[in-house]
Amino acid sequence: MKPTPTQEMEQRINMRYAFAMSSFSRMYGVNRVNSTKEIDKFCTKWSETEEQINPLCTLTEVDFYFRDLWQVWGGHV
Repeated sequence: MKPTPTQEMEQRINMRYAFAMSSFSRMYGVNRVNSTKEIDKFCTKWSETEEQINPLCTLTEVDFYFRDLWQVWGGHV
């Protein structure tokens, strides 16, 4: 059975959401991230965008990318 475009898109969104949440978990800890609805909203919004991340070499660079993006539009979701 070939996945439908909707299923593929949903899977892509879920993977992007998990990717963003893992970055915040590394920076702030799992307990804090799980108890913060704003980060959840931010990751949901980011995962649904078409924004592409330029190739980053390290997890630290990924974490700084999300931290900087959070500072720009994290509180405005």
